[in-house]
Amino acid sequence: MGLVLTATCEGCGFQQPDLRLGATHAQIAQHDVCHRDLYRASCCNRVQSVLLYLGQPLPEVACEGCGQALVLTAETRYRIATMKGEVLEGHACPGCGSQTLSFQQTGKFV
Repeated sequence: MGLVLTATCEGCGFQQPDLRLGATHAQIAQHDVCHRDLYRASCCNRVQSVLLYLGQPLPEVACEGCGQALVLTAETRYRIATMKGEVLEGHACPGCGSQTLSFQQTGKFV
């Protein structure tokens, strides 16, 4: 089951709702073939949910804000879901760059 998150920065007031992280029940039934992860879109100072396929190279995707190629790297990925649990606070804000971006769960998707 996937999470619906809202990103908020206490430093600059950045806010972005309806971000999807994880997978649907149907995707999980395919034995974790694909899932959604969050990346920083530096071109538009926003967060974007990207569909990834396990065992495949990172896809070439366009920024939802401006259409430029989105840079998908370990540095632009928000590492939220970890083996130790969810890390919801202390991320780099796409707006101001400070480590004050946090994610709040606002729902789930199945």
